[in-house]
Amino acid sequence: MDQRSFQRLLRRTVAIPVVMLVSLALILVGEILLLNTSLHWVDHSDLVIANARQLMRNVVEMDTGLRGYHLTNDRSFLQAYDEAKSKIPEQFDFLLQLVADNPSQQQRLGELRNLDLRWIEWAGQQLSQPRGAATSSQDLLAGQQLIETIRDKQRQFVGAEEVLRRQRSRRATILNATVIGSAVALSLLIAVLMFTLTRGELLALSSTYERHLRAEANQRQQLKESREWFQITLKSLGEAVVSTDHAGNVSFINPVAQKLTEWEYEAAQGRPLREVLRICDEKTRSESEDPVEAVRRAQNVVGFSNSLVLTSLSGKEYPIELTGAPILNQNREIVGVAIVFRDVTQRRQTEQTLRASERLTLAGRLSATIAHEIRNPLDTVTNLIYLLQHEQAPNLASAHYLQMASDELARIAQITSQLLTFHREARNPVDVSLTEVLQSVLVLFAPQIKQNHIAVETRFKTERSVRGFPGELRQVFSNLIGNALDAMPAKGKMVLHTRESSLASDPSRAGVRVTLLDNGAGIPIGVRKNLFAPFYTTKGEKGTGLGLWVSRGIIDKHEGTIHVSSRIREGKSGTAFSVFLPFEQNLGMLDVPNAPPTA
Repeated sequence: MDQRSFQRLLRRTVAIPVVMLVSLALILVGEILLLNTSLHWVDHSDLVIANARQLMRNVVEMDTGLRGYHLTNDRSFLQAYDEAKSKIPEQFDFLLQLVADNPSQQQRLGELRNLDLRWIEWAGQQLSQPRGAATSSQDLLAGQQLIETIRDKQRQFVGAEEVLRRQRSRRATILNATVIGSAVALSLLIAVLMFTLTRGELLALSSTYERHLRAEANQRQQLKESREWFQITLKSLGEAVVSTDHAGNVSFINPVAQKLTEWEYEAAQGRPLREVLRICDEKTRSESEDPVEAVRRAQNVVGFSNSLVLTSLSGKEYPIELTGAPILNQNREIVGVAIVFRDVTQRRQTEQTLRASERLTLAGRLSATIAHEIRNPLDTVTNLIYLLQHEQAPNLASAHYLQMASDELARIAQITSQLLTFHREARNPVDVSLTEVLQSVLVLFAPQIKQNHIAVETRFKTERSVRGFPGELRQVFSNLIGNALDAMPAKGKMVLHTRESSLASDPSRAGVRVTLLDNGAGIPIGVRKNLFAPFYTTKGEKGTGLGLWVSRGIIDKHEGTIHVSSRIREGKSGTAFSVFLPFEQNLGMLDVPNAPPTA
């Protein structure tokens, strides 16, 4: 081969691979730029969706704070309302900037902003009313309708953005496949050409290119794992987050967790989780199970008991809710554990306020009933005394009148004593006769029973006492008997049955079982599943939706159980509540000072 031919071949050998490589590089750079742009728009949609949901959470916080204020007249509930209200304008402005490229989303956001301003104006009108003034049902309905409209509009906004995100995600997936396909196809073409021209150069180039592809694939995988890990962490920044390595040593702790545990970031890193996160059971005060070991054993997300207490470095205690989740690598192997927990002190205080509100409501109803019942015997006594004063000559009729007046006054004394004992509570648990509790409750409901001609059958087969708080147990059975009377028609029948029993799940736990049966309308299945949920009521404005929720909390505090069964059938409808209270408690919740009923 002459020099000219050799130079031509050399030029071809060099020029063709160079041209192909330059072409490959340009194509890959262009496709990668398109892919990065597409991924940017997917992240942009995620940001829009996240901020829209945060906006709705602030609206819900305002609504919740306003409701709490209306229920309790406690202005501390308005703190959450004011904080959420101050954030909403800034969030709307930020969302408008994010959807500046989308006129339809701008229109939806504008409508949502107008609806929110209308609701805030309505809420301002409610707050401007005198403290303690009742809000009309029409105003409440208008506010509720506004909130529902805001929810619908927000769902439309998020739904449209999610559709757009799916489109962008599909485009990114296609671009990613195109990048890989283009790289593979062009690589094969160059490989064939280079193999044909120069085998040695082809082998060297092929080896280099394969190493480059492997490095790029590893880099993409590492980037994917890093993004997933940081997304989990960033989404939990509103709560306390601690992550560990495979050995269970702390590798990350966010500011909220630092505040609760009082550990600094640098000081906590590398320490065992148990040393940083000191948790114990609130009831037994025993050390809780290691979250890292629990997650490893379950190989999945683990939710822990709600009765946990976190102890900080200074000894301060916080009741918390805690969840553990595994951190997995590309081979689905656990390389660490993420712990998410939150302080539930404020929520417990709110629940305690709601229980007190329910108790006051029940006391008000009973007081009104008893006041009406007392007035009747007082009228009788007044008339008898009048007859005695105008009696011309004392005789046997006078003695009869005096005996009748004495009986009516005794009846008044019995009713008032029952009212006083209903809310008088012992400081420590005592032996409580459930038979006496049920009889005292029946005395309080005697006017309603008599007025509706209800037949009450009592089957008290045990006189043994259980350990507990009599006032709280009266509240439980007052709720159950009151609900039964409301559900029964005139001339209905109610049966109260007490007997010694045991738990089916643990026959060694002995106690007293109280069964209340009525032949009322029965409870539909859809209502039955929400029966013990707070604020769920079927009585309209007459009910608070807290009675059964509080009752279950009291029974849980006494380590008992409550079950309900109901039947809806023509002529055979009815409901049965079964309450079991043990003779002895194992967890000792009754002996914890100021322990509220759990729910």
